[in-house]
Amino acid sequence: MFDYYFTYWDDLPEDSGFSLYSMPHIIWLIVIGAGIYFGVNLYIGERADRKKQRYIYAGIIMIMEAYKYIILAVTGNIGFQHLPLHLCGLAAIIEVIYLIYPCSFLGELMCIVAMPGALAALLFPNWLRYPVINFMSIHSFIIHGILVMLPVMMMLSGEYAPKIVHIYKILIFFAVVVPLIYFINIWQGTNFMFLSNPSGNSPFEGIYEKYGYGIYLLVYGIIVIVIILCMYAVAGLIKRVRKIDETDTLFS
Repeated sequence: MFDYYFTYWDDLPEDSGFSLYSMPHIIWLIVIGAGIYFGVNLYIGERADRKKQRYIYAGIIMIMEAYKYIILAVTGNIGFQHLPLHLCGLAAIIEVIYLIYPCSFLGELMCIVAMPGALAALLFPNWLRYPVINFMSIHSFIIHGILVMLPVMMMLSGEYAPKIVHIYKILIFFAVVVPLIYFINIWQGTNFMFLSNPSGNSPFEGIYEKYGYGIYLLVYGIIVIVIILCMYAVAGLIKRVRKIDETDTLFS
C-alpha cells in the first residue's frame, strides 16, 4: 500500500494513479466537502476563538508546504518547477499572510481568485498519475481543500465581504503577475498558471488540441473573467442571504 508513498512522478509506473471522477477521486471530494462543512460551521460558531483558528490554519498550510518541500529535497526531486508560482501556490501564500495580517487587497484575492482556482484544481486535478497513497496526492487534495475552505469561512462568517467596486485589485494582481509568470515560463520551460499549455484533465485540453495555443489563451482569459464576475455575484448573494452588516466585517 505504501510502496509508492515517496515516489515522484517520473519514477511511477504508468498505471499507478487513478482516473478523473473514479471512486478514489469521488471519495476525496466527499471527504473534503464534509471537512469544509464542519470547519466552516466550527469557525462561525466560535466567534471568540476565530483569530486563534486563523493562526492554526496558517500554521497547517506552512507545515504542509514545508513537509512537501523537505520530501522533494530529500528524494532529490526538487526543482524550479516546484516554486509556488502556480495560482494555487500563490493562493497559499496569499491566504497565509491574510490569516496572520488581514488586509482588503489579500481578502479580495483570496475570495475571488484563490478559492475558485483551488476548487477547479480539486474538480480537475492534474496529479492523478500519483497513487492514492502518495505524499503528493494526499498533500494536493488536503491543501486545495483548505484553500477552498478558508475563503468560504471568511465570507459566510461575514468577516470579509468582496465588493465588485474592488475588482480593480484583481486586475492589478493579474496585470503584474501574468506577464511575469509568462516570461518565467519562456525562460525556464515551465507551465506555471498553465500559461504555456492547459492542465492535464482540464476542459481546456480539447480546445488547445483542436484550435491551438492562441485560441486556448483567449478562451482561458474569457473564462477567468466570467468566473471573477460569478464570484462577485455569489459574494453579493451571500451578503444578502446571511444579512451581513458591513460594520461587522474586518474591512468595511
